[in-house]
Amino acid sequence: MLSSTTFLEYYEESKGIWTLEGIFSNPIDELNGMQVSITGYVLPLDIKESSYVLSAYPYSSCYFCGGAGPESIVGLKITDLKKIIKTDAVKTFSGTLKLEKRPKNGFYFTLNNARLEK
Repeated sequence: MLSSTTFLEYYEESKGIWTLEGIFSNPIDELNGMQVSITGYVLPLDIKESSYVLSAYPYSSCYFCGGAGPESIVGLKITDLKKIIKTDAVKTFSGTLKLEKRPKNGFYFTLNNARLEK
């Protein structure tokens, strides 16, 4: 469902760059602040800080390395992770979905209080 997000290019005056604003459809917008479960490929950003991304695609074709767009990833703010998750492991996380139309340095989608499902 999140992949149906479209983007509009705009000029960010404070940074002096062109960037993207997320345009969320009504079904996605209605999920803002709701408890959801999302399954995807786990991509570690900083394992010491338990900082991970959940991607619709494995590492080799994800948003950071391949041809996918920012609508294909969800930032994870994990609350209680007791082990390191390997790259490209397919996992399900639940938490509160937060949408950002113009994220400063984050993601268009973030799963807050993310918990790894068993």
